[in-house]
Amino acid sequence: MQQPDLNACNDVVVIGAGIVGLSVALQLQLDGFKVTVVDHSPAMEGCSAGNAGYLSQANIFPPATPDLLLKLPRLLLDKEGPLVIKPSYFGKMIPWSMRAVSALKPAPYAKTVDALASLITRSQACLAELASKADASHLLTQEGGLIAFRTESAFATRQKAIPAWRDHGVDVTALSRQEALALEPALTPDLVGAIHFAHSGRCSDPQALGLLYAKQLERGGARFIRDKVLSVKQGKNADWTLITPSQKLSTSKVVLCAGHASDELLAGYGYRKALVSERGYHLMLPSSGIQLNRPVVFGEPYFAATPMLHGLRLAGTAEFCSASAAPNLQRSHMLGSLAQKYLPGLSIDGAKPWMGVRPSLPDGLPAIGHVERGNGFFYAFGHGHNGLMTSAITAKCVSEMVRRRETTVDLSPFDLKRFG
Repeated sequence: MQQPDLNACNDVVVIGAGIVGLSVALQLQLDGFKVTVVDHSPAMEGCSAGNAGYLSQANIFPPATPDLLLKLPRLLLDKEGPLVIKPSYFGKMIPWSMRAVSALKPAPYAKTVDALASLITRSQACLAELASKADASHLLTQEGGLIAFRTESAFATRQKAIPAWRDHGVDVTALSRQEALALEPALTPDLVGAIHFAHSGRCSDPQALGLLYAKQLERGGARFIRDKVLSVKQGKNADWTLITPSQKLSTSKVVLCAGHASDELLAGYGYRKALVSERGYHLMLPSSGIQLNRPVVFGEPYFAATPMLHGLRLAGTAEFCSASAAPNLQRSHMLGSLAQKYLPGLSIDGAKPWMGVRPSLPDGLPAIGHVERGNGFFYAFGHGHNGLMTSAITAKCVSEMVRRRETTVDLSPFDLKRFG
């Protein structure tokens, strides 16, 4: 095996070329590090490519909320619902679900919201700054966003969260039907109301954003290696060796951003496996026949419609199953018929389905920190629904950790030690 020596005090290997890995790599390069990115797939070919593109301030709340337990039986029985758990995946979901339920208790849930808000409320400014370094600012806009409702009960329930949003600095307002339709005339007249997030935004092409990061990295001298990392071993001289099927890479610092594959690479470092595969689907509509001025989330069932450079993207749902299982693209096509209830003029002609695998942790928080059993091994993965949204603030904090600076955000809630 070849063993390229990348071991110098300013060398970092980033494992993973999704939006989080590329953001971390670019931030490290901007901060003076010599960066190598290793992934078995080309840049931005995983889950990041199909992101909904909605930069939602609403996401200070994790996807699972305390009232979910009461809704769970109905959600699982609804064939058009946002949640699916494949029977073959039940065994892996049992320990994950127990942790998830524990995280929904009042005290830990409040801490989760505070921690997630510390990332979300800083995320767009960091994203705009990082994108500007890669000539990608044109892909980011900030027109606000809506959650639209067709029933009074769902609208009233969601409005109860407005005080908590405001407590965390989110500019949010409940709108009447007339006010919502004035913002988005394409919405159904059957609407009962909406919740407006004034400072939410969108990325009009998440894959293009990541590819511009990759181009900037290459211009700055970064190496991209197409290979699968099988394990990460610590050497005798405080260096690290990444073992792949074809070579060994030695370096002084490693950042693990491998999405749903990250758990396996932490084997032997004292952490319990807590990651599961949560697959998401989208439907891309190149000729939707309507105009939306901003991202709109449909309150029942919960998924988003985001205007993109190349059409309208319908994205959402959560399917817990093996990452390698064949995709059920009916989950994508289902989004089209459901969206037509909110957007009566919507055309789904030429629709293109897609599926990607989200890395999901039970409390809805990402894992950001450093491995205690070795100096120079860092991790940032498990961002779930917020990978794009929180990619740049994550990158900023990782770079601060690597440089042994005080981090912009308190990272203690994101430490993997929380799972034992």
